[in-house]
Amino acid sequence: MAFKQALRLTSILLAAVSFIGLTLGSDLPTWLAVLTGGGLIVVLLRQVTAGALRHLASHVSLSPAGWNLLVIVGFLGFWVDMLWVSGELLPAGIHFLMILMVIKLFNLRLRRDYLHLYAISLVAILASGSLTTDLWYFPIFLLYLVAGVWTLMLFQITKGSVDADALTIAGQAPQPELLGRVTPQLFWLANGLALVCFGMTLAIFFTIPRISAGFYQKGFGENIRTSGFSETVNLGAIGPIKRDPSIVMRVEVQRHTLHAVDRFYVRGVSFDQYDGKSWTNRLGYRRNLSEESSGMFIVRGHQGAASRLGDAIQQNILLEPLDTSVLFAAPFVEKISGKFPAVQSDFAGSVYLPFPSASRIEYSVVSRSHPVLPADLGSEPTHYPESFTKHFLQTPSLSERIGRLAEDITRAQTSPYEKAHAIQSFLIHNYRYSLDAPLAGVDRPLEEFLFLRKTGYCEHYATAMAIMLRTVGIPARLVTGFLATEWNEYGSYYVVRQQDAHAWIEVYLPHSGWVMMDPTPPSGEPVGDVYPAWRALERILDNVKLQWSRFFVQYSASDQLAVVRELKAGGQSVGHKALDSMATLVSPILETVRGDPRLRVPKYLARGVDLGAHHCCVYHSARFEREKNLSKDVS
Repeated sequence: MAFKQALRLTSILLAAVSFIGLTLGSDLPTWLAVLTGGGLIVVLLRQVTAGALRHLASHVSLSPAGWNLLVIVGFLGFWVDMLWVSGELLPAGIHFLMILMVIKLFNLRLRRDYLHLYAISLVAILASGSLTTDLWYFPIFLLYLVAGVWTLMLFQITKGSVDADALTIAGQAPQPELLGRVTPQLFWLANGLALVCFGMTLAIFFTIPRISAGFYQKGFGENIRTSGFSETVNLGAIGPIKRDPSIVMRVEVQRHTLHAVDRFYVRGVSFDQYDGKSWTNRLGYRRNLSEESSGMFIVRGHQGAASRLGDAIQQNILLEPLDTSVLFAAPFVEKISGKFPAVQSDFAGSVYLPFPSASRIEYSVVSRSHPVLPADLGSEPTHYPESFTKHFLQTPSLSERIGRLAEDITRAQTSPYEKAHAIQSFLIHNYRYSLDAPLAGVDRPLEEFLFLRKTGYCEHYATAMAIMLRTVGIPARLVTGFLATEWNEYGSYYVVRQQDAHAWIEVYLPHSGWVMMDPTPPSGEPVGDVYPAWRALERILDNVKLQWSRFFVQYSASDQLAVVRELKAGGQSVGHKALDSMATLVSPILETVRGDPRLRVPKYLARGVDLGAHHCCVYHSARFEREKNLSKDVS
């Protein structure tokens, strides 16, 4: 292939790769995507085909004045788009950029036209990189890098062809070396340069930490819509989102530290007041948490009752952008750390950011649950302060049937925990779980659920148990969050989806504190794991996406410092091993030299050997002392 033809082909491919990246990263209008894609196909057919197709494509052309008129029309359209259609600078600029790309593809005559196309392609690939943090951008960028190296090399080589054309016009014979073709040597040279450029790109990537992820994402994307995590939640609000399989978060946790590995609860918000149709969080006043160290916030302490707390659960959570400012974690949060300017908490232990995040965030949490203590299994009388009963023993105007039902269920029990367990068992074994229970428009949805339909989903069960507990004098509150059941064994984390949205209750016991209980029965629907191999592949790919986000998208200055420390520690380890090997090698030689009188070694050389041996001994003694002190500190 001749250099000129190869240059034109690589220029079209460069524009095509940048167009694909921008199409995947932004929401281009359909007409603009079709127009740009069609233009690329036409110019590509004109370049690589022969016969009728190439003849037909060659007719798609205008005069230079016609192309200039189209540029003016496109510029006027940019202002109309920015002021009245898109309403933002970035989308309007991207749309105008695609119009310029189409115009320039059909008007590649002079070398400056090629330069204009390269500038347009560069802006397009940079815009796509700022609009997305997904894994697909990596192969797109790699293709753009290869095409860019080829294009710039051919652009420089074809400069000689321009000189050859000038010599021909002047009546002189061009030099043979100016008229060349793409050879195998040039092919491997260009690909090698692309590989070197890729290595330099990686080095720059890990040298400069990320400032932000997807800087322009907020203007283009919408956060995942959730329900059940605001100040007020209507009964029946969570059910509709339980059919959405969108991933909400991924929770890394040591699975062997959990007691129930197949049911991992992720707490969101709790509610204390019920008016018969909706729950309200009247303890939602938020206070700023104190910062123990940089990025480490204390939610609650042991408060002198460490013996009543359960085992610590350490989690690392990767949260997708949601339309709520709630920070989710296993109950109950003690410490939370992340790159946050501030973290807030309400009086019920829920944790928030000051505002919803427009991008994916990662944070670490230490949680401790409240196990039921033996002291709460007795039948001693319980008394609660008025400020406590005001919030957690409140009941709306209900039919007397609910109170009689709660009394009948708990008549044989004496302790608050036994009564709560009896109500939980009654709901699980006598009612049926179903998402097809439209009770939102009913005047008394709780009575409808308990006495007529006897079918519902998590909110109905949690509300029923909380209200029945309150009617028998046991404080309770409703909690919304997620119930994770999908374990990714390849990355050791839970995948939490919208369909895992859940509601349960927390019961207050005098000695144990708030204890979590779930009265919702299993759904009974089959999981439908028909293709286990496909499911395994899906989990592997999800783990790859998680690592991409962690080591590339979320790469920060602290991560950079950790890499430097690891490299430094590795270099010191290599040096220590080298000194050990040298000492092992020198010791027998030194002993031989000292013990054999026939070997006359110059004094200065002997002193040098002794000095080297002395340094090795000093080094080993100091290393031994450091390791001994370190072992004492650890123990």
